[in-house]
Amino acid sequence: MIAVSNFRIIVAFVLALPASGCFYPPTTAPPPPSDRQTRIPIPFDLAWDAVRSVIVRNDFNIIAEDPNNGVIESEAPGGFSLKQADCGKLRTVATKYDAKPNDAATAVYNFTVKPAGDEAATVSVQATYRSQLHVPIRPLTDERCVSRGVAEAALLKQIEKQAKLEHRPSFKPSAD
Repeated sequence: MIAVSNFRIIVAFVLALPASGCFYPPTTAPPPPSDRQTRIPIPFDLAWDAVRSVIVRNDFNIIAEDPNNGVIESEAPGGFSLKQADCGKLRTVATKYDAKPNDAATAVYNFTVKPAGDEAATVSVQATYRSQLHVPIRPLTDERCVSRGVAEAALLKQIEKQAKLEHRPSFKPSAD
């Protein structure tokens, strides 16, 4: 009787082994701060407007903003892709593959705008990615993914382009 019980345990273990998995955290290094910032030749207030315009154009949800400290925190709808972030690797006995973000994954972008003199500003953006990962035979785990710098670079280019369009209104005296 004991031998049959042990046999069942061994068979169950052998059958579950190929489905079991391990998680290996991301190995990608985050982009250096210099790759996540740009200097634009417009004053702080216009730079702030350029950043807000880009956030609105990308349909990001503004979570918090503090113009006194030059900070805007926003969240992108629809999560993110493996092109934007490294979520690590999943491994089963048979294969090793990239951990993919699920539908509930979040991408949060923190923008910082700082004056750099009277006629320039520095804009930086930091992306934070999180996703629930399903490691076989384990409960869902919430993992932080490492940015590859793709989204930050694209957002900074959009801000630089928008900065060229920002200007103060000009007022002309009336002819009266």
